[in-house]
Amino acid sequence: MRGYSMRDLADILGEPHSLVQKTENLERRLDIYEYVQYCKALGIDPKQGLAILESKDNP
Repeated sequence: MRGYSMRDLADILGEPHSLVQKTENLERRLDIYEYVQYCKALGIDPKQGLAILESKDNP
């Protein structure tokens, strides 16, 4: 959303690059706390993010 690289996002989150990479490659899912932190780092309202995910699941 903000044009961050995976390494940039990992630095912002204070997490290893591998966590972001596995999340982006759908090898790992986020728990709710991590999801909220991810949204904050990307400048996304978590509620809007959930609405987007829900709309993708229900065409």
